[in-house]
Amino acid sequence: MVQRIITGVVGISALIAILYVRGWLSSLAVTLICLLGLYEEYQAFKTGGHRPAAWPGLCAALLLWPAYAWKGPNVILPLLVLAMLLIMLWIVRRKEPSWIDAAASLYPLLTVFLPMSLFLILLDGERFPIGITLVVLTFVIAFSGDIFAYFVGSFFGKHKLCPAVSPKKTVEGSVAGLVGGVLTCVAAFYLCAKGGLPTPGAVDAVALALVGGVAGQVGDLTASLVKRHCGIKDFGSIFPGHGGIMDRMDSVLFTLVVVCAYCLLYV
Repeated sequence: MVQRIITGVVGISALIAILYVRGWLSSLAVTLICLLGLYEEYQAFKTGGHRPAAWPGLCAALLLWPAYAWKGPNVILPLLVLAMLLIMLWIVRRKEPSWIDAAASLYPLLTVFLPMSLFLILLDGERFPIGITLVVLTFVIAFSGDIFAYFVGSFFGKHKLCPAVSPKKTVEGSVAGLVGGVLTCVAAFYLCAKGGLPTPGAVDAVALALVGGVAGQVGDLTASLVKRHCGIKDFGSIFPGHGGIMDRMDSVLFTLVVVCAYCLLYV
């Protein structure tokens, strides 16, 4: 537990540094996280006996930062589509093409590359002034939801949520995660507003907490499903006590996508 707390403090400190510095250093950090997350998922599928085509996704991640600096947010969709086309071309030209290998190749693009691309957009204060607040709310929703769900589920959980995917998760923990995420998100919203940062409306903040909280739990369960399918305990070991990038970021990445989608529609 002490190791987990220390790792968590270091991770939060790194996030604060990224939000404070921004610029090329933050873009580099996002690119590295994207590369590591893609690599962990591809390695997981390889461990599970599949043959994913990893190089198009990894190349897209390498190009993400310079391409964004060149063309801005408009470059993300073409990069994603190009990587998907190259993957499918590579798979179908194999002597023994497999749809499962194709799915294992495309899945990391949607669960890592796309969310991290949105993260890069949110860090761009010139194009998206409200982005920093949304990043803060995203991490608050995901992390606080995990914490509330873990402790309430450990002490009071009786009803299993998805025993076939994650036997330790409970309905009580899930509800506590949603409630805790809403409360801490509202608190973070008012702190950001007091600090002079552009913020969405209070109703939007609550809606983001609810929708983002559900998305975060879906991301967590999806990561558990992948690990169970591939026969691994953790995606990696880069974070002592936490596993790999994807063990720590699974809920954050799903929450990022939902927060951005909600903002495009309503904020």
